[in-house]
Amino acid sequence: MAELPRILLVEDDSRVAARIADMLEEADYAVDGPYATLADGMAALATRFPAGAVLDLALRGSDAGLLADDLDAYGIPYVFCSGAARHAVTGTHPHTPVLTKPDGIRDIIGTLDRLMH
Repeated sequence: MAELPRILLVEDDSRVAARIADMLEEADYAVDGPYATLADGMAALATRFPAGAVLDLALRGSDAGLLADDLDAYGIPYVFCSGAARHAVTGTHPHTPVLTKPDGIRDIIGTLDRLMH
């Protein structure tokens, strides 16, 4: 049996993380996480490379920009999920899809599929 593509999930809201993880698993992705802090997400990336990632931009006192920089460097596609408006998210990752919470979460699977294929 083929190994499922693994998605790094970095989200500090446990309810949102559980919802996203369920959606990913239902779409035949393996979930690495969820990780609630930037440090935990960075540590996970340092030990294994995912096929893609879902990042909450605002993580308990830090943002996921550094992790996004590393994902860019490795050529790993990712999407931001944020409560902030698109223009408020980041200027350093202007081509990264931003799905606003909570409504945009339903678009994660389609967005990841487009980025990864």
